[in-house]
This record gives sequence, structure tokens and C-alpha cells, in this order.
Amino acid sequence: MSLIVALSLLFPAQPPSDRPAPAASPTPADIVGALESVLGDAIARAEPSVVAIHRHKGPNPEETLAVRGRERPAAANNDREDFISFDYGSGVVIGDHGEILTAFHVVQGADRLRGCAVGGRTFEAEILAADPRSDLAVIVPVVEPGTEPLKLRPIPIGDTSRLRKGSFLIAIGNQYNAARHDGSPSASWGILSNFARKIEPEVDEDYSRSLRKPLTLQNHPTLLQLDARLNLGMSGGAVVDRRGELVGLTTTAASPAGFDALAGYAVPMDALGRRIVETLRQGKEVEYGLLGVGPMPPESNRVGQVRRNTPAGQGLLQMGDEIIAIDGKTIHDFHSLILAVGLYSPGDTIRLKIRRGEQVLDRKLVLAKYPVEGAIATNRPSPWRGIRVDYSSIVISPRIGLDLEGSPLGVVVTDVEEGSPAAAAGLKKGLVILRAGDRPVTSPRAFTEAVAGLDGPVPLETEMGVLTVGTGAEPERPKRPAEHREDR
Repeated sequence: MSLIVALSLLFPAQPPSDRPAPAASPTPADIVGALESVLGDAIARAEPSVVAIHRHKGPNPEETLAVRGRERPAAANNDREDFISFDYGSGVVIGDHGEILTAFHVVQGADRLRGCAVGGRTFEAEILAADPRSDLAVIVPVVEPGTEPLKLRPIPIGDTSRLRKGSFLIAIGNQYNAARHDGSPSASWGILSNFARKIEPEVDEDYSRSLRKPLTLQNHPTLLQLDARLNLGMSGGAVVDRRGELVGLTTTAASPAGFDALAGYAVPMDALGRRIVETLRQGKEVEYGLLGVGPMPPESNRVGQVRRNTPAGQGLLQMGDEIIAIDGKTIHDFHSLILAVGLYSPGDTIRLKIRRGEQVLDRKLVLAKYPVEGAIATNRPSPWRGIRVDYSSIVISPRIGLDLEGSPLGVVVTDVEEGSPAAAAGLKKGLVILRAGDRPVTSPRAFTEAVAGLDGPVPLETEMGVLTVGTGAEPERPKRPAEHREDR
């Protein structure tokens, strides 16, 4: 008996009437139900990680006191259960120790911060680190002595590169402060309208004042544009994908000049966004690379000016050079240059390809540090004999319209502790140090390495002369009196 005949006897063919009927096509109601299920599941996964934030401002709104390690004023009437806040926003839990990501402008100028999590759990919060350039900040609940830390659920952070135009996105936050009592956030959904959008800087009625406003990353093409409705209070809220993963943080729901009032914008969790978030979560300052080229038209990649004593100046770039690539990434215009350099940190080495006339040249440069005004960091390097130093490039103003040359090549003193050996030696904030001992210092790391292991008095060559820093037992007198310049 053949194998085919044997199988036919064991498994006889069913008559046509016994065959299973083909599956019915899904109805429109089935399709809508499946979409509702996906959206509902994503919201359910994400909303326990979204909190409402209330900001209380003190008499000086320019001063931010709600920072870890700083003295804060006593609780005010915002602690009453029936208090209605008119200064509020949202935040998203991103860390196992209750670290909450929010927008910088939500916490800027706060002397106290209060949060409300799902279930109505209220808590006081303080800033761990904040970066005005990206409009991001991380706050943490205050743990009172003798109390258990508040248990909050962190959200998984996704990757914006997986998105495309038309991807469904959900925005979750404290719309109109509706979550102030129960912590239950509101949700809206829509599609990703576009990538790499920017917000035009506001033009002040006093044009000279508007020129003095520094540009932030929002003023370059970095933002996600959503068609989801973002009402007041959504700043600092979560933008999640269908998996419930954080792919953006809402940064504005207003109607910037020339933009659709219904459009919402979010900081993307791309490579740069994730680097910023992780740095802030550690309580550290976000540092951006600086090349040192002057203003150029936004649509041009041609160098308008080269500032001396900057990486561009040391790398012998010239006015009129076209920067066509950084580490193989094509540079089309000023915006793409800013964003490409911003991916790197100070001290990183980059390779530039430039076009000069008919020549194409390669230049290898070590980046300096871009100056960011108003940054907050609570995890800072330990001082050396009472001083902290930073790249001297931070004294170059980032503001539009100011054309300042680079500072002398060295490190700048950023902090001097009162009563320290450095203070006794005459060192002051803003003074540039050129050499430590017998070694030139052009970066904080170079300064740390130069003074490591040195005992006894250490001579520091500054732009105003040589100052000798003792150990503290008997302060050394400066070899040459130094006067701190206040006209930086």
C-alpha cells in the first residue's frame, strides 16, 4: 500500500459542508474597539507615572529657592486642602528613587514645589537639576526625617527614532490643574504631525531687549509637533506611544508667532534628549560642546566669524569657510551645525570637513563648553582648596547681538568658598587661571590633573598675575596683587 493511500484512509477528506467557515471580516465597530483597547492600555500603563505640580513663587520671582541643599521658606497657604493653584504644570516619574522629569519653565523661580501623584498622594518636591537650554528639569520628592520615601512608578523611556509622521501619540498631564486633588491626569491623543519643528523666539516690543534673549534648543528644529490638544497645565507632561513608553515631554501648548494655535510641541526622547534626561537625573549640569564660530545666516553653513581662543580659532578656521560635515554627518545650515555640535560634550574631539574656495580640508578640534545661563546642578565636583573651575569659554555670551571675543585660554573660577585658602590668596569668581604649578590648564580636567597630589603652596598663573594658594594652615600672600575685573 502506498503512503498516499494509507494517509487517505487514516485521514479521510471531509465533505465540503463540514469544512470550517471562513472567518468573518472585522466590522467597523471591531476596528474602533481594537483602537480603543490599544489607547486605553497605553494610558493605563503610563498614567501612574504622571504627577501634577504646583509652583509657589516668592517675592523675588527671578530667584529659584526650591533646590536640594538650599534653605526654603516656611510652608504657605498652598498647603491647605482647599487651596486652588493658578501656577501649575505636570511631571513624569523617570527614576526608581522618585525622580520626576518636567519642563524647566514649570519650576523656574519657585521657592516651594508641591506635587500630587495618582491616588491623591501629595508631597513637597525640590529641584535636583535643571537645564534652561533644553527646557528640562528633574525634581525629587522631599523625604522628611523619620518618614518612608514616596513610592512612585517610573515610566519606561522610548525612542523617538521609531516614530514616523502619522504615529499615534497620547499626551497625559495636569490639564487646567484638574489633578490637583486626586492626582488623576487627563489624556488626549492624536498623531505626530512633524519632526524637527522649532518655536520662533518672541520679539519684545523693545527690540533691543529681544536681541538680548539667548536662544534655546526650542529655537532650533528639535521639537515634535503634535495635533493632540494640549491645554494649560500640560507643560512637563508625558507624550507616550502605543506601548505606553515616554517618547516626548510636552513643552508648550501656547500659540507661538506664526504657528497653529491647536498644535502642541514636545521635547523628543532622541539621542540628545535621553542624554540630557540621564544627566539631570544624576543631579549634574548638562554640558554642551562649543565650536566658537560667530553668527551666520540660519540657512547658511558658511562661517561668519571665528572667535579667538576657541576650538574654531585654534583649529585655524577662517571667515567664509563652509562647514560641510561633522564626523561624517552632513551640515546644511546653522541649525544643523548647532544640533550636531550639541550632541557632544566639552572635551570631545570632533572631525570637521570644510570647504575653503576650491579646497576641501579636514580639521580635528577639541570642543570647549557652551555657556548656559541659569543652569541648576546639585551634584557638583568637589572644590580644590575652596575653588571650582570651568571652561573659560563660558564667559562668552550666548546672547544674540553681542559679539564678544573668547576669554584667555585657561579655566575660569566659578566658585570661591568664603574663608578658604583660595579666598585668602585673592582668587575671585570670574578670574581666569592659565597655569597651575608648571602646567598649562585649558579644561577643568587638566586643572584637576595639574593640582592632584601637590602639597604645600601652589602658584596659579592668572590673567591678572601669579597668586599662590596655601593649604589653609597659613595663607600665602599673593606675589602680585590681583584685581578682579567686573566688566566681563
